[in-house]
Amino acid sequence: MENRTDQIVIGDDVIGADGAKLGKVAQVYPGYIVVEKGFFFPTDYYIPRSTMRHVGDNQISLTVSGDDTLKRGWDRLPDDLQMDVIAETASVDAMTGAAASRLEWDTTPTDGVAITSRMDVADQILLPLMQEELTATVRSARAGAIRVSRSLVTEQRGSGVPATEEQIRVKRRIVDGSVDPTVTNAFEEIVIEIPLRPEEVDLYKEDRMGEEIFVTKQTVRRIERVSGTVRREEIVVDEDPRGGTEKP
Repeated sequence: MENRTDQIVIGDDVIGADGAKLGKVAQVYPGYIVVEKGFFFPTDYYIPRSTMRHVGDNQISLTVSGDDTLKRGWDRLPDDLQMDVIAETASVDAMTGAAASRLEWDTTPTDGVAITSRMDVADQILLPLMQEELTATVRSARAGAIRVSRSLVTEQRGSGVPATEEQIRVKRRIVDGSVDPTVTNAFEEIVIEIPLRPEEVDLYKEDRMGEEIFVTKQTVRRIERVSGTVRREEIVVDEDPRGGTEKP
């Protein structure tokens, strides 16, 4: 059940004029609200109600900024509030003592778990609940190897090379005249040898560098999805079926 006092709810967030969250309402008095700031070592701030601008939606807005609120010395109990706090504390202590004197618990173990024999109302039971968390780490592993090698490939290539060669061309012409008397080899077989010199093509091969290959490694990031089973503890509250009676 919500603890309300003039629409102020215990646990409401208190927000400064600059939007800074100061803490939560821990107690309400006629002229002040007690704001608890901090988690491990909380500090109480007694903020006058006159600085409240808006109350509602589980939030209280102030007319002063967060820094200004912390610098005004409101962490000290106001003089006009000391008597109210002392009276309220005494009343709570009296009620707690009366209730504690009537509270008795059964000490019979249940399922091998011992039950506390007595607990005052003002006391608290601290029961830690454990849970497991998953933490992922990365390590270097060998996935395989890539081999890069050179292989010899042969192919047939051709090109046209201009070359010359000598040929015999015979031309005829008709003449009409007497034979020179000095010619003595008439009607004899004559063989004339004329050398012909053609150009021949010789093929040579030369080693040349055609291209270069660069082989490098690069690191590429990827998202590896991992999952696992974790355990956590939950609190289970069972009402004692045997009931109980208050000692007079």
